[in-house]
Amino acid sequence: MPINLPITPQDWPRRLKDALFGSNDAMLSELLLKVGDDELVHIIDQLAIKSKLQIFRLLSLERRVKIFIDLSDWSVESIMPRLRFEEIWELIKAAQSDDAADIIQWLDDSMRDRVTERLTRDGDPHGLLPLLVFDEHSAGGRMKTEILRFHEECTVEEARRLIAADSDARRKSHYVYVVDKLDTLLGRFSLIKLLQAAADSRLNQMMNVDIAALPATMDQEDVALIFDEQSAIELPVVNHRQKLLGVITADDIFAVLEEEHGEDVTRLAGVHEDAHITDPIWLSARRRIPWLGINLITALIAAIVVSLFQATLQEMVILAAFMPVVAGLGGNAAQQALAVTIRAIALRELRHLRIMRVVAKEVTVGVMNGFLAGVIIGFLAALWTGDWAFGAVLVIALSINLLLAGFVGVAIPLVMRALKSDPALASTVFVTAATDICGFAIFLGLATVLL
Repeated sequence: MPINLPITPQDWPRRLKDALFGSNDAMLSELLLKVGDDELVHIIDQLAIKSKLQIFRLLSLERRVKIFIDLSDWSVESIMPRLRFEEIWELIKAAQSDDAADIIQWLDDSMRDRVTERLTRDGDPHGLLPLLVFDEHSAGGRMKTEILRFHEECTVEEARRLIAADSDARRKSHYVYVVDKLDTLLGRFSLIKLLQAAADSRLNQMMNVDIAALPATMDQEDVALIFDEQSAIELPVVNHRQKLLGVITADDIFAVLEEEHGEDVTRLAGVHEDAHITDPIWLSARRRIPWLGINLITALIAAIVVSLFQATLQEMVILAAFMPVVAGLGGNAAQQALAVTIRAIALRELRHLRIMRVVAKEVTVGVMNGFLAGVIIGFLAALWTGDWAFGAVLVIALSINLLLAGFVGVAIPLVMRALKSDPALASTVFVTAATDICGFAIFLGLATVLL
């Protein structure tokens, strides 16, 4: 029975549930036509594996490709092993080369071997096999091979005729690329220029040779920075011999920025980079427990440090009330320095700065803020307790702890970068541990000596 009423976010789950549990494919197919791609991705991510597969198979091939590329890693890992070879093959043929390469990379070894064998037998018409040798986070892994490329001696009229005869031309590049007999990149020009040029003009007479070509091995973060510097909508990718391999477009860079931002946010909190809000409970718990274990160890170390000052705490119980103040302010100051440093690393701003100057700046900021916060807290504590020496201890402890916070907030991500590790990888856990442990030791140590 056809559905005439518009679907709202409130009634969608009920209708979907009715269609799935009633095995009503006709009703489900009609529902799917009324839901946007982004919303459908989120819905599929939340469903059981059987329902994911049922909806996926009801989609048109073109839409199936769009949805599949945007699904969470868990959904892809759930669906992929349950697809037949022919279903996977149809996905690969329908996808653009960069997306098709990603699909192949997600396959298990046996299925990937079958696909590569089939590509080899069919002559690899879309040039997918060369893409598989590049890291997925490199320019080569991000590029697509659908390009409008012509020999330098080709005329405008010949190029127009070839483009008109190419049914896939609309899926290809925004520019016309000019190459020599060895496919070496010589230059490019816009499609608009091709329409405006004289029919008998040769392409090498109208091309722009001043273009930024991306090495295929370049990391995707560096690619994104070049796109930003060039304000580019598309850039070519070449090998070490300047042979034109493919192009990267601005929409690929948007995906890179979104991916890198998501990874940095999750890694800062010690969460797996592929974590998704719709992941199963057991998977989320398994991914988070390692860093929680490390956090537990650092918390135990802090507890041991505090236990060394039991006598002081017994004599001055008021110290316990201000311990969270010292540790909390230190942790927040370290997070501020950490955020600024990781941003500078991500945007390559440190290339133009001396590292020691950056460290000195953050340490100075820490001391200034620590002293200011210490004066305020110390004054209030002294009024509360009637002990001005106690207030002085708070001033000194906060100044030293925030000095330390500025240092570790800069030093830890820089050390991780030097060790070829992601600076965002759970840096929060380490800087918080450092400011907590040292903050307790400094505060209680000063109280023991001076009070």
